[in-house]
Amino acid sequence: MAVTAFSALSIGYLAANRLADQDRLQVHSCFQRSLNLRHPDGYLLPLLSSAFQDLPDAIRIPVSREWDWRHHAQIGQMVTFHHGVLRGVGWSVAIDDAVCWQLDQMDADEPTLLNALSHYATLEWQLIEYCHQYQSESDLQLLPGRIQSGTARHPPRVVQLDLTDSPERLAAEVTGLIGYGRGLTPDGDDYLLGYMAVLWPWRQHPAVTSHDGALRDLVGSQLSRTNDISRHYLARALAGHFSAPICQLMLVLASTASATQVQLTALEVMQFGASSGVDCLAGILHGLRTLRSSL
Repeated sequence: MAVTAFSALSIGYLAANRLADQDRLQVHSCFQRSLNLRHPDGYLLPLLSSAFQDLPDAIRIPVSREWDWRHHAQIGQMVTFHHGVLRGVGWSVAIDDAVCWQLDQMDADEPTLLNALSHYATLEWQLIEYCHQYQSESDLQLLPGRIQSGTARHPPRVVQLDLTDSPERLAAEVTGLIGYGRGLTPDGDDYLLGYMAVLWPWRQHPAVTSHDGALRDLVGSQLSRTNDISRHYLARALAGHFSAPICQLMLVLASTASATQVQLTALEVMQFGASSGVDCLAGILHGLRTLRSSL
C-alpha cells in the first residue's frame, strides 16, 4: 500500500509532552480537514490542516486541498508512534522538525485587568458586526438585552453567571449550559470555555477566586453531560489550556492595543467553527462583565 507522508508544521506543547515512543493511539473521529486520535491517556490528539491555528494538543500538517480524512481513515483504526513518526493506515506524520507552539505568559495584575476592561466596547461592537454580517446563530443570548438575527429554533437561553451567585444558582446554570445547544461543540460549552478563559489570568483576584473555583469544580463534575470532543476542550480549559486565537486575544486585551488590533484578534476567535467562536467570544465578554463587577 502506498503511504502518504507528511512532515508536521507545528505541534502543541501538550501534544509534544504526551507522545512517547511505542504509543498506540486510535482514530476517534474523521472530518474533511482534521482527524482526532485518542491517546492512551484518554485525551484527544487532533491532526489539523495548516489552515487551522495551533491548539495545545494538536499537530498541524500541510495537507493538499483535495485531501479528505474521511477517505483516508476510519474510526477505530490503530495509529502507532515510533521514532518520531505517527503511522496510520496509508499515511504517516513525522514530527521531529515541527515547531513547538508554546503559550506566551502574560502579567495578571491590576493594570492589565483595567486594560482588558477598557477594550470591552470594541469587542462587543465586533461581535455584533460579525453576527450581522454572517447571520450567526446561537441557542444562547450572546449579549444582554439584544435581539439576535438568524433563525434560532426557540428563544435563546439567557446566561446568568455572576460573582454574587449562590452555590445553588451557579450549579443550576452550569448544569443547564453544559451540552446545551447545537454544533460539534455545543453553544453552552463554547460560552463556558470563553468565560473561563477570561477569568483564568485573574483567578487569584480576591473578589474572583471563590466564584472561579466553584465554577471550575462544577464544570469538572458535569463533563459527562457533553460529547467527547467538547469534553476534551472543556477539560483542558479547566487547567488553563486554550487555543492560540484565544491566548492571543487575552494577550491583546491585557495590553494597550489599538481598537484595530483587538478587532483582528477577536475575528480570529470568531472564525473557528460555524458558531463556536461566536459563542466563545460572547463568553469572554460575559467574563469581562464579571471582572468589572469585582472592582
